[in-house]
Amino acid sequence: MDLFLSFLLAILPIFVIFVGLVILKKSGTLMGVVGWMLTVAVAVFFFSTSPAIALLASANGILASFGISLMVLFTILQVTMMDVTGAIRSITEYVRLIAAERYEQVMLLNVGLGSFLVSIGATPVTMLPPIMLALGFSPIAAIALPCLGYDPLTSFSLLAVPITLPAQVFNLDLAALGSRISFFLPVISTGFAIGMLFIADGWSGVRKGIVPALLAGLTLGFSAILFVHILPVSAIGLVGVFSGLVTIIVLLLLRVVQGKPILARRVDMPADVMPIGRAALPWLLLVVFCVVISIPMIATRLHDLLGPLQVVTVVANKSVDLKFLNQAYTCVLVSTVVAAPFMVRSREEGRKIVEIWLKRAWAPTLAAAIFFAIAYVMDWSGQTVIDGALGFATGTTDVNMNAVIGLMLAMTFGITFPAISPMLGLFGAFVSGSEASSNVMFHGILKRATGVLDLDFTTVYSGHAVAGGIASGISPAKIINAAAVIDQLGIEGEVIRRCVPIAVILTVVTGAMLVIMLAL
Repeated sequence: MDLFLSFLLAILPIFVIFVGLVILKKSGTLMGVVGWMLTVAVAVFFFSTSPAIALLASANGILASFGISLMVLFTILQVTMMDVTGAIRSITEYVRLIAAERYEQVMLLNVGLGSFLVSIGATPVTMLPPIMLALGFSPIAAIALPCLGYDPLTSFSLLAVPITLPAQVFNLDLAALGSRISFFLPVISTGFAIGMLFIADGWSGVRKGIVPALLAGLTLGFSAILFVHILPVSAIGLVGVFSGLVTIIVLLLLRVVQGKPILARRVDMPADVMPIGRAALPWLLLVVFCVVISIPMIATRLHDLLGPLQVVTVVANKSVDLKFLNQAYTCVLVSTVVAAPFMVRSREEGRKIVEIWLKRAWAPTLAAAIFFAIAYVMDWSGQTVIDGALGFATGTTDVNMNAVIGLMLAMTFGITFPAISPMLGLFGAFVSGSEASSNVMFHGILKRATGVLDLDFTTVYSGHAVAGGIASGISPAKIINAAAVIDQLGIEGEVIRRCVPIAVILTVVTGAMLVIMLAL
């Protein structure tokens, strides 16, 4: 088959998903299912994939999605409980005491706190939208800002799983990879901070909040560089945690420098507002549990409790270790259950929480799983079981959807490939909803392309990883999650339309920085 035709077929499902979301304004869950069906059809009829392998790839993707999809399921339960019991309202009132101006709220919540939350394994895309909405932001901004806030340090999110996972699988130099990625972050984090202000309030918002935005973005980025280089490699998962905390502290100190109190006095606090300690109890417990399970000795003990019982063999040599007790979603569920007796006031309120949760949660949970299924069908396309292992038959390596996309781009752009290679990261994370999946899926393509073009693989791969983080701002899976918790499913396409320019601009900047780094 002609390479160009193969390329068009390979990207067809993604094109259909994008058109459905952005132009036709269909729901993300619907377009995810349509995209999956189309991906399976393309893989089977045009990329020499058996129906069995396509379905097994989908199953592997769904299992691999648990770190995201079950996180969505249980985080929506937690946020729903906090919403119904009045905890979200309480937190909102206290946020106003710390940050009265909208630009301060954007920086503190979505840059500082958002980076901290995602680094410990929590999900700001489901935790922060209700607060942003309660603070007076539009539904689009309430969804878009936490999604963009997921991005600046995404490579160090979930205790750095997006880079530690491929480093382990492909035997990469984790210290070198983390170092290369960190050098992009001052520029990218600052770009995100400014982009958030624009999404919230246009150019007037940028003018009002440019100083905190510059301070937040640069602090986040440069502190990441510092922590990457001073922490041992074994503690690289804490880079985002520390950088997020430092950014929050610096933003609070800015208020002091400006002559503002860190905590404003307020005499008109409503009498029925829940004490902040009780309101934030689920999140406080979540932070504690996530930190505890990140301790290597405890993590090992927890994993050994279930051991092989949690390893699912999908086909031949392909298996998924679910690591149930080591996952952030388990921490979310446990923290919710533990906090419930202190927050839920009656059985009727408990039933209401469950009813709302089930109504909100099914669509984004399904969407998160289905986008992972799409990613794995593309990754496994063209493969078959040979001698007990899934792989490519001799001479068929290029009969793969991802390989075709990468080869077409490499042949088209040649020596300028580094400038556009981050687009693969944007593409991969857009499809799967996860930078980690994108990094794993495109490792082989980038390894081969950089070898042919005689480029430094680690540097090019780091640019790919950064762009995968940027894609979180336009990932349908994450946007659906955020929309679900504020009952705004259906506006995902509009959110993507608003965020695409920011994502594309920052990806182009990443490509330019990558070219400069390779030239030095």
